[in-house]
Amino acid sequence: MKKPLLYAVLLPATCLIIFWYSLCTSVVSQPNGYVYYLRPNLSKKTLISELAQQGVLTHPWLFSLYIYPQKKAQLKTAEYVFPPGSTPRSIWRQVTTGTGVLYHTFTIIPGWSFNQLRQALAQAQSMQHLTASLTDLEIMERLGQPALSPEGEFFAESYYYTRDTQDLVILKRAFILMQKKLEEIWQMRSPGLPYHKAYDALIAASLIEKEAYLDTERPIIAGVLINRLNKGMLLQFDPTVIYGLGTRYDGKIHKKDLQENTLYNTYLHKGLPPTPIAVPGWSSLEAAVKPQQHGYYYFVAKGDGSHQFSETLVDHNVAVKQAANK
Repeated sequence: MKKPLLYAVLLPATCLIIFWYSLCTSVVSQPNGYVYYLRPNLSKKTLISELAQQGVLTHPWLFSLYIYPQKKAQLKTAEYVFPPGSTPRSIWRQVTTGTGVLYHTFTIIPGWSFNQLRQALAQAQSMQHLTASLTDLEIMERLGQPALSPEGEFFAESYYYTRDTQDLVILKRAFILMQKKLEEIWQMRSPGLPYHKAYDALIAASLIEKEAYLDTERPIIAGVLINRLNKGMLLQFDPTVIYGLGTRYDGKIHKKDLQENTLYNTYLHKGLPPTPIAVPGWSSLEAAVKPQQHGYYYFVAKGDGSHQFSETLVDHNVAVKQAANK
């Protein structure tokens, strides 16, 4: 074969090999991949320029040649994760099919008040914060529940979302999940409980959540609550007093606090408070509808996360003195 003919064959073949090699060679070496936000209305030219500037595309002109025949392919707005080992070809496939999107996490913690939930939501990254200027009532109106207190109505769970998701979307998902879980737990309730509706169980579960530290004690504390309700006794749960004080609570319950006539002071008002006082976790919801049957009417914190339970006031007073002397 003559040299000119040989060059005519080898040169295009070599260029083709180099071309495909550049497209199929890994360009992402970061262990956690590379995050890139493809903004709305971003042009292909700008995409290539930005990826080249950030070192993701080492041969942008070859990449331009590759995508040129694919004029009809549309870029999908999203925040992407280009995983380790990504190639220019796989990156193009991601940004035109909308795959490999980055998901953020927002977690609602059991025991949070709605105010704490709102504070955490306001700090969530990559989210549209529409509720910052809304009152609690306005938020519930947006969720289609204007007559319902937001307290305790959002299920404690981790929620995944993509960039620019509205915070109201997260709240809507958490609210719907709580309604589903509450209906489920209501069907599991033991017979003869002094609850008139599922909402009562939700309120009781919030009290249990705030009183219990150990999961093993939740059913026991629930049993105390039920015993006192059945006997018409004041519940006398300290967290309800604290909730009623709001921002005036200074970290310690004073005698005057127990005498303040708020709707949530269970030292003054019999029965359950008017609304939940926090987000109950699943174990507290379960304890509320399946309380342990026993003869306890009193309990006091022992200082190590556990409680001393008593059947009589005399025994309870002894337990209180013992706890105070530790």
